Amino acid sequence: MKLKNIFMLLALAIGTCAFVACGDDEEQQPQDQGQVSQATKEVVGTYTGWTHLKTNFIDKNYDNDTISLAITDDGTLMATYKNKTWGTATITGIKASKIEAGEGYKLEEGEGSFVMNNPRENSTQEFSCKLDHATISADKKQMLAVIIANMTTAGAHGEMTYTFQTGEMPTEE
Repeated sequence: MKLKNIFMLLALAIGTCAFVACGDDEEQQPQDQGQVSQATKEVVGTYTGWTHLKTNFIDKNYDNDTISLAITDDGTLMATYKNKTWGTATITGIKASKIEAGEGYKLEEGEGSFVMNNPRENSTQEFSCKLDHATISADKKQMLAVIIANMTTAGAHGEMTYTFQTGEMPTEE
């Protein structure tokens, strides 16, 4: 009888260890817990196009720009905007949502910094920036994003508004 009890205890211990070892690891995967919205997952990628820059002193288009969107650990988006002339902006905390009636996506709320090139002095400076608003078409072929950076140094351009659009830059006449 004792041998049978020992065998039952051993079977129970093995079963318990197997159950604990096969536990759910979803706690480490925020995307698996639904913390990342479906809209956020769907807009991830790199968008190429052109930018219209408007400041107190400049009103000009620039070609060959990109915005890359990636999911961060907190389930929001990080956008990296690159302009070969002006530099790179990194904006975090962006929230994505679907626009009703399948018209696309809306991006809101992000803030970050813009490391700007200074072509006259061959140097860079860092300024705060924010995502004013952005939309992405339902087929993800079109993006319109408005990024505002504030140059606060003496003689600077003040508020700089970058309007990024996918596609080819229109010809200036």
